[in-house]
Amino acid sequence: MNSYPKTEVNPELSSKTDETDETNAFHRFIPAGLSHSSKAKTPKDVLVVSILFGILGLSALNSLGLIALIGAYASLASQKPPTLVQLSGGKAITAIASENKTRSPEVVKQFVTQQVMALMTWTGELPSDASQNGKPLLDTGVEVTADKGLKKKITTTAWQASFAFSEDFRKGLLSSIAELTPIEVFSGGSKVILVPQTITAPEEIEKGKWKVNLVANLVTFSPLNQVGESVPFNKEIFIQAIDVPNLKADASPLEQAIFKVRSSGLEIYAMRDLTRNDLK
Repeated sequence: MNSYPKTEVNPELSSKTDETDETNAFHRFIPAGLSHSSKAKTPKDVLVVSILFGILGLSALNSLGLIALIGAYASLASQKPPTLVQLSGGKAITAIASENKTRSPEVVKQFVTQQVMALMTWTGELPSDASQNGKPLLDTGVEVTADKGLKKKITTTAWQASFAFSEDFRKGLLSSIAELTPIEVFSGGSKVILVPQTITAPEEIEKGKWKVNLVANLVTFSPLNQVGESVPFNKEIFIQAIDVPNLKADASPLEQAIFKVRSSGLEIYAMRDLTRNDLK
């Protein structure tokens, strides 16, 4: 029987060999990117990472811009578009929607000027749109009830302008105007003209209500006094917003007169004397 020489195995070497084999087997299951033995990052790697972050930043900015643009479009879509309105003369204008009680200061001031002038100017002639062959027609007046139940006349223009006043104020106003109007006005013997000196800018006292101060003179002319006799007419005038009435196609002259003075969506609901302390 052959005998082989015994080989001695160094226990320490055997242990190291086994450990090396196990370590190599373990590292074969670790992804290269997670291995601690991977190479250090190069400048090229840093550049790539920077570019990636830059792209992400631009994408975020683009997203924010897109969100803002969508919000702007949504806001525009929620607004009411301007309305095309055709006037009685056939002309079309663009009207912008506004709150029911919103009126510009210019509209309020113009309304007060026109209606108070029409109310307090008595020429004995019909309005210019009621002329014959270019000549004004004589105003025969409108009969109203004055103080103590007496029947007196006011001018047609004053009667039309009275519809610019609230109904509870209008009745007493017509009576006062009838007492002031000279009877000679209707025969062409005298005229009374309101001459404004100062009309203040409208002061909003609450939503849909304004106050205007008027400083003016009432000047009466007659055949014997062509220079005119002047008396002060200084008033605090209170105005409020109202709904604009609808005008029917077959509207009567009365309905047309009411619509004409109330088409601004305003009415005068009070008027009182302006004291000298309030004048500037």
